[in-house]
Amino acid sequence: MSDSDNHSVVLQRPAFAQPPLHTPSPLKFNPGYDIKFCHPGYPDPYNILLILPGLDHPEGGIYHRAALWSCGIIANNQFNSYLSEDREGHVRVTTPLDGILRKRSYYFQVQDEHSHPYPIVPSFETWSFPHGKLPADWKFDIPDDPSHPISRQSTLAGAVLSRDLRCRLTNHIEGTECAHLVPRNQGIWFQRNMMDQYGRLSRLNCDAVDTTRNVLLLRSDIHTSFDDKRFTFIPKPKNAPINRTESTTGRPRAYVTHIFKSTKPHELTALYHNVTLQGISEVAPEYLFARLAWTVFENTDSFLQAGVARRLAIHDACTGATEAGSGFTISTKTYTAEQCFSMSFRSKSRSLSVKKRKQDGTEDDGSISRGRTRLRHNDILTPSFVSSIDSEGTGDGPWNPESPGEQTDASDMDEHDDTPGADWADN
Repeated sequence: MSDSDNHSVVLQRPAFAQPPLHTPSPLKFNPGYDIKFCHPGYPDPYNILLILPGLDHPEGGIYHRAALWSCGIIANNQFNSYLSEDREGHVRVTTPLDGILRKRSYYFQVQDEHSHPYPIVPSFETWSFPHGKLPADWKFDIPDDPSHPISRQSTLAGAVLSRDLRCRLTNHIEGTECAHLVPRNQGIWFQRNMMDQYGRLSRLNCDAVDTTRNVLLLRSDIHTSFDDKRFTFIPKPKNAPINRTESTTGRPRAYVTHIFKSTKPHELTALYHNVTLQGISEVAPEYLFARLAWTVFENTDSFLQAGVARRLAIHDACTGATEAGSGFTISTKTYTAEQCFSMSFRSKSRSLSVKKRKQDGTEDDGSISRGRTRLRHNDILTPSFVSSIDSEGTGDGPWNPESPGEQTDASDMDEHDDTPGADWADN
């Protein structure tokens, strides 16, 4: 055979014109359509609990249950609640629960809370997992896979790779890594909430948060966006009901990608919003629900930083009134605008510090250590930190808004502003 054949060998293939679609049905959506969910107990414009992108309808709208779950988590696990078009709750939303909310603003009404205004939880770290009280649509089984038994000597990465094989979203083989649902840097929250009851530690000498039931295999860039709280995975039916009279009971559901942060050029949204996950097995729905909460709490900053007093529910293991069916206690008080701002700033500093360490390579979710994890206690918004500012609280009396002009300046926060360091380490 000669060095030169008679046909031309192509050495340049055309460049990609646009990112290839992973699904045969391109998503039609309105990128500028945001929907406000408001607290009826506060005056305009200081009553916005959440602003969520309306990506579930070509002209703008959001899956009804996704909105209720998100608001319910922030409102101290109030899942027996509803949305209304008016502050008083008289004009109740009639959109089916599996339908699409199309209006630009709603009020989240809590039925079982008799105090006014109803309290919210300020952060994921101070949120208590609702053991035994998950919304009904999260209570469907994710099957185990007996064909992929986990060796007790396996590493986490090896065990998850053996089980999942490919990225659970994109179906790619190369460039994948372990992605925790409850992040490893939330190990203290994981322990305080007794989340190990949903895991199966079949491997030796590993932390409870490193159970394979808390981990999915994702492509590296998808994992980065996942940890940036741009999306999470929630159950949805195949189609929304066409009209209000169509039954929504017994509809089969699957976990799909739901985008909570759609930024220009909206490629992540166009490619992956509402895309069904590849088949998942041996993953606990409780960890998926906790991941939803971790993602949603990213959106509470504006509510806490609005410059008015807020009534907050802080979960602690030592103080307050005991919550039924939980080892936690709840302290519900009105906090000043300055205290709310301090809580929000502290939580945001923690998030940015963790993100920077991951970029520097000092905290890698795909590299699993068998050692014990250390955390500097003052670098996280725990109830003990809340108690450090609690002595100045205004008690649990009537809500008394402060003037917006009294919003705390960052320079007033030196008392609690310990600069976060690289405090996660593996021994």
